[in-house]
Amino acid sequence: MASFYLLPLALLPETWALGLLLLSALVLGLPHGAADLVLARRLGLPLVPFVGLYLFLAGLALGVFLLSPPLALLLFLALALFHWGRLEERGALGYLRAALVLLLPLLCHREAIEPFLRAFAGGFAPPPGLAALVLSLLLLLALREKHPLRAWGDTLGLFLLALLAHPYAALAGYFLLEHSLKSLRLVGVRGREWLWVYGGTLGGLGLALLLYPRTMDPLAAYMGAVFALTPPHLLVVELWLGLRPR
Repeated sequence: MASFYLLPLALLPETWALGLLLLSALVLGLPHGAADLVLARRLGLPLVPFVGLYLFLAGLALGVFLLSPPLALLLFLALALFHWGRLEERGALGYLRAALVLLLPLLCHREAIEPFLRAFAGGFAPPPGLAALVLSLLLLLALREKHPLRAWGDTLGLFLLALLAHPYAALAGYFLLEHSLKSLRLVGVRGREWLWVYGGTLGGLGLALLLYPRTMDPLAAYMGAVFALTPPHLLVVELWLGLRPR
């Protein structure tokens, strides 16, 4: 039950939790997205057109963030929920697990994430009722599926983490040690391919630095960069999931 191993993160104070989340810019977090360059080579995609299209899609998302931060927040949550749940490959249960990390803070820890919401989206947040509705629907759908008790126990551990830990700690734990780690294992980065990964990581960090003067908040700037890179990353991973050897 891997998620139970994340429960000690509930002991982290806010400052440490924020530090762990920001650390994901260098360790596992941004690098797992930068591994898209490796996936492009595995898929036989021509590098220059791939990078051009990738940056174009990221630019469109960045435009949404700059012009309408509330819309960007809604899209960010929706894309992350779909992408995280999809990579779990557990049906509705996978999406429920992603929703616990992404949406439960809107119900239980709204004050804790208020500084981020102000910096990222001017204080806007989805209504708690909408978050509760999505969580309820996903739970009902997951209950209709056939999952072993171990999977439900693991999800219970993730629920307890999202309920008891600071939202930054819960997000960092899941993003780093479940989603990003699984994604990198799926890609199977080897040897010199890490140069591609960390080259792309530096690009993501550069974008976050460019966004900092707008947000004046390190987490909001980092998440703004992650949001911009999420649409092309999601598409690359979907292509890989559809074409990878079985």
